[in-house]
Amino acid sequence: MLEVYLDPCTINCRKVLAGLDLLDTKYNLHEMNYFKGEQKSEDFIKINPMATIPAAVDGDLTITESNAILQYAADHSDHVEKAYPKDTKKRAEINTWLLWEASAWFSTCYTHVVQYVVQPLMGGEPNEEIIKAEAPQWNKLAGILNDQLGKTKYITGDDVTIADIAIASPMHMWEASRLPIDKYPNLQRWYGDIEKLPSWQKTQGAVQKSILDLLPKNQANGGAQQSKQNGTTENSVRATLNYTKALDDQLTEIYFYEDAEGKYKNVNEPGNDAQEVNITDGWHRAKEFSYDKHGFSLHDFSSSYNGAWEDESRVKNHLYPEIVSFLKHTTGAKEVLVFDHTIRTKKNASKAITQESNTTQRAPVRLVHCDYTSESAPVRVKQLLGDRADDLLSRRVAFFNVWKPLAKVEEMPLAMCDVTTSPPEDYFKLFLRYRERTGENYVMRQTTPNSHKWWYFPGMTSDQVILLKTFDGEQDGRARFVGHSAFEDPTSKPDAPERESIEIRTIVFF
Repeated sequence: MLEVYLDPCTINCRKVLAGLDLLDTKYNLHEMNYFKGEQKSEDFIKINPMATIPAAVDGDLTITESNAILQYAADHSDHVEKAYPKDTKKRAEINTWLLWEASAWFSTCYTHVVQYVVQPLMGGEPNEEIIKAEAPQWNKLAGILNDQLGKTKYITGDDVTIADIAIASPMHMWEASRLPIDKYPNLQRWYGDIEKLPSWQKTQGAVQKSILDLLPKNQANGGAQQSKQNGTTENSVRATLNYTKALDDQLTEIYFYEDAEGKYKNVNEPGNDAQEVNITDGWHRAKEFSYDKHGFSLHDFSSSYNGAWEDESRVKNHLYPEIVSFLKHTTGAKEVLVFDHTIRTKKNASKAITQESNTTQRAPVRLVHCDYTSESAPVRVKQLLGDRADDLLSRRVAFFNVWKPLAKVEEMPLAMCDVTTSPPEDYFKLFLRYRERTGENYVMRQTTPNSHKWWYFPGMTSDQVILLKTFDGEQDGRARFVGHSAFEDPTSKPDAPERESIEIRTIVFF
């Protein structure tokens, strides 16, 4: 078994963690704290006299270079021919890029990391003269990458290899490091694809917790100054979100009807793990959020509907067609089905969850969840579309919740968990017991404190909507499920009007 020594937040250590996961390599992790200098201890210097991490030990073999660790692991993997092919020409091409990363790309990116990340963490200021002097080299190398990625999807072809992981790693804090990748569209596209990889997403939490969350706010988002949009200032709030503990020997479930037999008295109910988290005002990045990358996106949406929101028939007849047109235009879908909606306001908080009438009127949900699972979404398509379902499910199908305020949101806003920070293993099933059927949601656990990045849009108005991706049948690395929850905003005024919103549930077919 490979013994690996590293600090998950550093560039080359993250490279090794993400690469080993891509290679499906089994290993024992010896976590070290780089910032406390644990790599300089006498015991570790016996392993690596250079006092640098990562390092790996396999019996009498010690490897002290990150790319060499990945090459060695790939040589001993039987399942990942595409990540490091045995073909000598393909392997030589990958090795070329590995050497290019170590000899050139790492150092030019690291100059930005030192000035825009390390210096602020140490209480200093970036030296813009150093950045200016480095700019020609960085732009030259970024141009080389951009040209290569104009020919191939990934660095050496159509498949992700350890070269992709190696080259992405020095860029892993590209926003905070102020790397101008927006000037290089092929490079930007490729890095977006890397961010969708499960092996990359799993390693984001340590970087977020140990580095990005500790940066001054104007550094963490690439040096943007505080800005006012929609009457709000870029900021974060500290608030409580209700995660759920997963029990190995017990299902997590909730009943939506009164059970005379008392079956649900001893169930593992969701929301039993309240955690205090940072939730960041997303207005300064509103145009950047993508439902395919982050799991949610913000859009302008003006509706002509002016009837009573309690009038279900009028909502269906007038608002639903507008939603269909909006989603076709926004997603490029060929067909859209709007099948349900719910009005949410605090005045419904006293309504029992077991009440089986007037189910379109509910309170905001203060539970970290996603509305569908890999299994329940296709089942729902079959329930709603009968004979057409099999044909529709043979192509790409996605579920979206369209979340729309009915008035300006001044309390109980909606928070979204950035999918790039929530790997699939953080989701598990919640069984919804209805009298006539059983449904499934995902709830979420927090395996590492503060590993999830949460966003919200305070002060949203009725001419804006959030798209929440609650299922996507495509499994190509794009976001498939987004965790979300209402929360008590500590900055809301005591006399703030109660939040009123409508969420419209839809299926889009491509």
